[in-house]
This record gives sequence, C-alpha cells and structure tokens, in this order.
Amino acid sequence: MADFDEIYEEEEDEERALEEQLLKYSPDPVVVRGSGHVTVFGLSNKFESEFPSSLTGKVAPEEFKASINRVNSCLKKNLPVNI
Repeated sequence: MADFDEIYEEEEDEERALEEQLLKYSPDPVVVRGSGHVTVFGLSNKFESEFPSSLTGKVAPEEFKASINRVNSCLKKNLPVNI
C-alpha cells in the first residue's frame, strides 16, 4: 500500500512540473474588448476593428479586420437592436 502512494505522489509531481513548464512558455493572451453600448450575456454587440499592437507578427492586420468585420456582421444580424 505504501508503494502505491509513493508512485501516485511521483506522478502528481511530474504532472505539476509539466503544467508549470507549459505555463512558463505560453504567450500572454490578447484581449479584444467590445466597443458597443449593449452587452447581452457577456457578449458585446460590436467589436472595434482597430488592429491591436500585441498581435503584430502573429496575425496579418487584414486578416484580423476581416475576422472582426465578420463577427460584427453576425452580431448585427442576431442581437436585438432595441433592448
């Protein structure tokens, strides 16, 4: 029984070390905040299409703008205008 506990503790330590290593090398998240005046269930009704400087070298500005415009058009169609 004691051997089983020791193995379990070693595996837990290895998993914790692996998680710490992954967190160490993961990049900081990029936050794109909503610019609309209405928020429904935590989702803004519009997002700003201005390219954030933190995405430089990761995503092309044209690709970012096209993606945000697509999201904005979906939100415009599906979220109610008058709340």
